[in-house]
Amino acid sequence: MELKTSDCPCPKKECENNSNCETCRAKHKAAGNLPYCLREKTLSFDSNGVNISCTKSGEGASLIFVHGNMGSNQFFKDCPKLFKNYTVYLPDSRSHGKSDLVKRLNYDEMAEDIVCLIEHEKMVKPILFGFSDGGIIALKIAMKHPDLLGKIFPAGINLTPKGIHRKYRFLTRLVYCFTCCTKFGDKMRLMLTQPNIKAEELKAITIPTVVLYGEEDIVNLADSQAVVDNAKNAKLVIIPKENHGSYIADNEKLYNILKPLLEEEAK
Repeated sequence: MELKTSDCPCPKKECENNSNCETCRAKHKAAGNLPYCLREKTLSFDSNGVNISCTKSGEGASLIFVHGNMGSNQFFKDCPKLFKNYTVYLPDSRSHGKSDLVKRLNYDEMAEDIVCLIEHEKMVKPILFGFSDGGIIALKIAMKHPDLLGKIFPAGINLTPKGIHRKYRFLTRLVYCFTCCTKFGDKMRLMLTQPNIKAEELKAITIPTVVLYGEEDIVNLADSQAVVDNAKNAKLVIIPKENHGSYIADNEKLYNILKPLLEEEAK
């Protein structure tokens, strides 16, 4: 059996025009042409009046990667081809990438954007990997929506602004002084004023949690340890000789770290 793009049963001919089609996966799979349906697709959805952009690719269990402050989903651009057995979602946080710009960022609203993504895509117990701000978002969701996610992998997180090493807080304040009236300044303000997560709040996290920490990170190890000490099913993995983002920006290195952890959590 051979099914060509021109035979796609989707009314929008998405396999032909967009290399994606939600309605004809089964037919393409039977024909051995599933790649037509699995290539990257750009999603756009409303989250409480803010348009959030996200790419989606692959097939399998849902795996969401959330980037850090001043980043975009391009930070994880190689992950879809590395994590081949998953449906990989790469959202842009509000005021980042192709998502809408907002006047004031806060982690609670950023977390709800990911909740809206999960609901929009009807995901069941997705795995969420969050780097830096993305890790804070993962913790926020796991605390407020304890049954929504399957597993979380927060990496390079701080629970309060003081969780960032002093010299980097000083540099952030300095940059903020010159950028406070710009959209860039709002991102600096976020780092200087949030998050404010109390140890007691972490006890609400009951799902499997693996906290990643670079040995040379700019955030305090104590904050990562506090998650492990208070969440009900958490452990800490320290990555030797890595800084805040070095083991994540290298997507292949990240894959090699996460692969055994994902397999271990799946057992």
